[in-house]
Amino acid sequence: MQIEQGLGNHGGMPGEKGEGEYRKIRFESGISATIMDYSLHRSITSKVETPRPALGFGFCLSGKTRTRIDCFKDEFIIQGGQSAFYYFPNIKVDSEASSEERVKRVVIDMPLEMFQGIVAEDPDAVPKGVRSMVNKERPDPFRAVEKLTPGMRKLLMQILNCSYRGAARRFFIEAKIMELMACKLDLMAKNQGTSTPAVKLKKDDVDRLHFARDLLVRTIEQPMELVELSRRVGVSRTKLLNGFVALFGTTPTSYLRDLRIEKARALIDQGRLSLTDIAHSVGYSSSSHFTKVFRNYFGVTPSQYASGSGRDPR
Repeated sequence: MQIEQGLGNHGGMPGEKGEGEYRKIRFESGISATIMDYSLHRSITSKVETPRPALGFGFCLSGKTRTRIDCFKDEFIIQGGQSAFYYFPNIKVDSEASSEERVKRVVIDMPLEMFQGIVAEDPDAVPKGVRSMVNKERPDPFRAVEKLTPGMRKLLMQILNCSYRGAARRFFIEAKIMELMACKLDLMAKNQGTSTPAVKLKKDDVDRLHFARDLLVRTIEQPMELVELSRRVGVSRTKLLNGFVALFGTTPTSYLRDLRIEKARALIDQGRLSLTDIAHSVGYSSSSHFTKVFRNYFGVTPSQYASGSGRDPR
């Protein structure tokens, strides 16, 4: 299937530049969802400008897009593993989409007035931090980015692999995007109530922690135990754990798990290796363990993901 429309919300893209799906669904509530699942033949740049404000939620399972929006000083990267809640007073965007990895994203748009009405009717329905963002007549631009949770990943897989057609598809996707928004708001509420003690890191500590991350990437097939990793980089196990969380937002163990499963998914998408070879290539000696971790992460088994049999949401 050729790409039907444009690259995300960032401008038109002729079908000859890629293959896959780009579909926007508008619901009676006023909410709309853009579903993206495509590959590019080469990296492309695009521009788009519109005077209307944009409030919404973005969920990226894979892919990478370098983005610059006029209302922000610095550019940012939309990439796999991110969930975002944002408001832009207008859209003037320059973007560069990479062809290195298949894009799998869902973007949900909601009228600002609709969200403000929800806040006005029941202020406790949304996290305090969100209320402060949107309760102004003209909110300041913001973009709150966090990691995808396992629940979000499962919902994204259900949306991207939905096999329903017609009205059934619309009903199913609308229900799932409501769940996605609920997951994001719940995550923001939990995170704003969590205070993590600041970890002071010297430049030498930062360098060593970056080295630790590089070692995890390089030794993915035969990962080291934490004690060995801390010895290799020259920091204590405690500093490795606390410093890694402070610098990268996750533990070394979780980082390695995400790295292995995301690489496995990318290899399955390429279709060149057997599932057994893929499991071994990302460091799993047991196919059953690999299957369990993959299913917990994405909500479907590797074989279902590879064959498409996991596309039936029922």
